[in-house]
Amino acid sequence: MKRTLFFVGPWDLNRELPCVPREANEGRVLLVESEAKGSALPYHRQKLVLVLSAMHHFAKELRADGYTARVTRAESYVAALRAEIEITKAERVVALRPREWGLERALEAARDSLGAPLELFDDGGEGSHFLLSREEFRAWADGKRQLRMHDFYVWMRKRTGYLMDGNQPIGGQWSFDAKNRQHARGTQPPRVPRHTPDPLTQQIMKRVARWPNHWGSVEGFGWPVTRAAAIEELDHFFQFRAESFGRYQDAMLQGEAFLWHSLISPSINLSLLSPREVCERIQLEFTRGSLPIESAEGLLRQVLGWREFIRGIYWRRMPELRTANLLGATRPLPDFFWEPEKTDLECLRQSVGHVRDHGYAHHIQRLMVQGNFALLAGVDPLQISHWFWAAFVDAYEWVELPNVVGMAVYADDTFTTKPYAASGNYIAKMSDYCKSCPYDVKQRSGPEACPYNSLFWSFMQRHRARLSQNPRLAVLYKSWDKLPQDEQRATLSTAERFLAALQPPEAAWSFDDDAC
Repeated sequence: MKRTLFFVGPWDLNRELPCVPREANEGRVLLVESEAKGSALPYHRQKLVLVLSAMHHFAKELRADGYTARVTRAESYVAALRAEIEITKAERVVALRPREWGLERALEAARDSLGAPLELFDDGGEGSHFLLSREEFRAWADGKRQLRMHDFYVWMRKRTGYLMDGNQPIGGQWSFDAKNRQHARGTQPPRVPRHTPDPLTQQIMKRVARWPNHWGSVEGFGWPVTRAAAIEELDHFFQFRAESFGRYQDAMLQGEAFLWHSLISPSINLSLLSPREVCERIQLEFTRGSLPIESAEGLLRQVLGWREFIRGIYWRRMPELRTANLLGATRPLPDFFWEPEKTDLECLRQSVGHVRDHGYAHHIQRLMVQGNFALLAGVDPLQISHWFWAAFVDAYEWVELPNVVGMAVYADDTFTTKPYAASGNYIAKMSDYCKSCPYDVKQRSGPEACPYNSLFWSFMQRHRARLSQNPRLAVLYKSWDKLPQDEQRATLSTAERFLAALQPPEAAWSFDDDAC
């Protein structure tokens, strides 16, 4: 048998994946702390702790079972592989295709100089992480005039059989999203468990706390760093939060970062949990009667639908997604995305504050508060994308870039038909933020008016030539045209004054998309 080196990427921390040997005598396992990758963006310190601690715990568990496994620190992933091949005289390297374009390109470029043949298994399909291989998604997408998540989701439901009755969806409809838009005012969200850092995690927290040029604090870290802890997180969700997840999944409350959300995306994206087992668990809990259809379907749509779809879009549109800018947005990202205390908009101060404190905010805060603001203000797509990539513990380029560029700021129309633009009314409907905000969500102009209102109409006017052709938006322009001209001017002037007062960050954050 050839001497085999198994390269386990930071996202591949699951023994069932083909980049991990089934038996201890099959070869050596290498995990890498890449200095280039770690310093490529001003990553949230809790994100760094999560990834590094999970890697070290995974190696520790393998060694406890007799495997030869180690974590090495090196200039880059490629440099670590070359050094390890030289030391161990490995004759073969096994790995999964990386989830990010930059690392895959680096590995392909280094194939002939690694010192041993490199065998890359697909990161999707039977026996791998994602439910679909890249080729299977490509086969679904090829020839379609438009790529729509709903069509993909229906196809995946039929393909997998989840929440299906024969060839029809259980409950008679594919989506119960209309039932999942209740506000949560007056409710008390359940307690969310935080995982107490063990000595190994505490040691890594001390290391990361000293690193310069990174955002956030390690204080309060409580994310799962082992598969056992990730399963505990999943169990707690289904026991205490999943039943109400559906109806409140779009809700926002002051002082509440987690609400009824599952919080399993960081674990899934590290492979501590597999999307298959999550889908199976959804099916099981629904069959048992402990999960209403709107909660079961809503969660399944996120894992089976959006997650797989977005990953397929990423590989189909890279690297063009990085430069996509359909609306020509150029404004620098405002400073309050890094320093939330610098804004007096309650919704932004709270939701960005959650990210600073935990590396997390749920999907509606991301899309309809943070992303919506960036869209309306005309923020450069790559700058807001970099922020999401660096700031969130569950964000990697493959998942954040299509979501941010293609959905949040409408810089690419590969899979969206219109921008997700909204005034302050949406935030008022789904949250209690507005009652503590110094701005009046019912006003569109003047110093007391909610900035989202004037920014919304300013955005619509800037892009009228394009957006008025969309039948779903044409009615909004009819409403605007009925306003008195002095009210129109006052609204646009209010937006101009607000935008002129925005400031870029004082910190000179650096970003290197391809460092690995």
